[in-house]
Amino acid sequence: MAKKKLSKTFVVLIVLFITFNLQIISENTLLSDNAEDNTNNNLLLPQVKNENLNLKLEFIGFNQALIDEAEIESQLYNHFKHSTSIPQADLYFNFEFNYAEESIRQALEDYMLLTGVNATGGGYELNVTLLYEDLASGNRSDIFMPRNGLSIDADLVNEYLYDNLYQEPAADEPGYTLYLMNYSNFDSPDHNNEHWYDTYSESIDANETVTWWYSGYRNLSKRAAMGWGGEYRFAYIDLSSRSWYLDYVINAWGGFGIGNPSYYEYPDLDNLTQTHDITTPSGNAILTEYLVDWINSYIGNVFSGPCYDPPLGKSISLQVKVLNNLTDNGYPEEDLRWCISKHRILNQLDNDFPWIDWRIEIEWVELTDEPYLFDYIQDNTQENIDGKYIEVSSGLFTILQNELSTHFDMSAADEVLPCYFFLTDNIAFRWYGTSFAGLGGMGWEILKASQYSLFEDGNVSEPMRGMSAVMIHELGHSLGLPHPHSSYGWGSSFVEDVMSYFSTTEKFSTFYKDAVGRAHADAHFLYGIDEFANAYQLFLDAGSPSEYIAAVALINSTLNVDFPQYYREMDYDLAAAAGLTARALIQALISDLQGTFTPTEPTTLTPALGFLAILIFPVIIFVNRAKRRNR
Repeated sequence: MAKKKLSKTFVVLIVLFITFNLQIISENTLLSDNAEDNTNNNLLLPQVKNENLNLKLEFIGFNQALIDEAEIESQLYNHFKHSTSIPQADLYFNFEFNYAEESIRQALEDYMLLTGVNATGGGYELNVTLLYEDLASGNRSDIFMPRNGLSIDADLVNEYLYDNLYQEPAADEPGYTLYLMNYSNFDSPDHNNEHWYDTYSESIDANETVTWWYSGYRNLSKRAAMGWGGEYRFAYIDLSSRSWYLDYVINAWGGFGIGNPSYYEYPDLDNLTQTHDITTPSGNAILTEYLVDWINSYIGNVFSGPCYDPPLGKSISLQVKVLNNLTDNGYPEEDLRWCISKHRILNQLDNDFPWIDWRIEIEWVELTDEPYLFDYIQDNTQENIDGKYIEVSSGLFTILQNELSTHFDMSAADEVLPCYFFLTDNIAFRWYGTSFAGLGGMGWEILKASQYSLFEDGNVSEPMRGMSAVMIHELGHSLGLPHPHSSYGWGSSFVEDVMSYFSTTEKFSTFYKDAVGRAHADAHFLYGIDEFANAYQLFLDAGSPSEYIAAVALINSTLNVDFPQYYREMDYDLAAAAGLTARALIQALISDLQGTFTPTEPTTLTPALGFLAILIFPVIIFVNRAKRRNR
């Protein structure tokens, strides 16, 4: 058989692949120079494996004799399969129970006492009665009652745990750690003094410290959590601490499908142990259920890396069309443009998902330049005790969906994620009765802001909150990510992640970066196995031409050596990039062998209509009738 000349594009792909630091092995390692010796037995085709993760449960301040490990483990979720339209490895958890020595518990206590602040009226308790009155009247009152006790900086504790207790997963033992803490000794038996973990954040657009709650209540100077985590591969939860957040969830957001885990019944661990004698079989069973519900919330919503049917394109175009009606109402465009930033969004996405070629475009137009949309909003605005609003589900959603190709370049990248951003004059958008700042997860997004959400009291000189973080949040849904308070309860809300209602960060947590990276790596690897088998058969059918031996060896090494190594080390960025590059090389090899090579991108999938998720702001609506799609 006559030898064919390798195409320039194929050669360039190989060179680029080598410079990407993926190890090339000698031709003779896997394939003989003699074409007749190249049989299927020489090719070490990758094996499909289930993925096992370890979850270390580190108890601090608990009596080991009261922890029923066998019963807890029997009730923990340990098997997950997230996607349905792309191939992914099944995920299994192994559990390890550990108990901190008294010296370790005491050292952490000393640190929290040293760095914490005993505050009179420095904490908050939710006034549920007043909250319900506000929900009924549309008024906004001070629904938080002052609390005395110890204010602890959540980030400082996070760093202490990382520096002093946390151990990175071993290379061949990937996994996460959950610290379950009990510092009841900080609290008085009558609950007049409590302790909590304060979190702080700034709006990346307004560059202002966030002192308000997304649901429209202002002047909340501290955001008390029960734990924290997300920067590293661990989280912590102090079950003896208090936060008004879960009380707020069960009373104001009951229509969101919050489930019924047992931790909703007890303000903290102290309340449980004062209500039940946990040294008795019945009381201990309640403690076991309580611990299981907390742990399962973290396993299902956070550690399992939930990522459903993500788009797999190498390039993703986010196109935001700002439909501005505020300038016509006295707010100059130059005073508004700070509210959403191409640079800040692109910087975050490049940092969190570097194997994707992100392309961000933001276009500003006057809403009146789109007369059909302007007239629709004017003609369909309604009003009640909460003010003026548009019910998006009644028709606007369908209109916007049907006109995507009119407003956006749907061929700008492998995947295009369009976003309509409405800046309207004091008109809220609602989804089945629930006011929102962002609606996403359907492969395109809607953002909504007014002068009162962007500026304090509508004053242009007092920027309050921009929309870049909201945009990233909604984009996260289109990437397949849920909230960290999804199907498994809201106990895992206390993580520093842009997908959390509790957090105000623009960043994705390590858990969710892992989730997207693992999903992409799995899919590209499993697609690559089938594609490589087909390519190798073509190679054999062509008589195993020697000029392709190095290419076959390179692909084989990538799938058998490099990819598994990155994956085991939880370096999902490199694993996803390796899978993408291997598939591009496989396609080039197939095309060259068939004599029809043209540069192509790996196969891409359009995301299914998955998460339809909202970020609540600025008005609380009593949501028992709210309708949502849950995965």
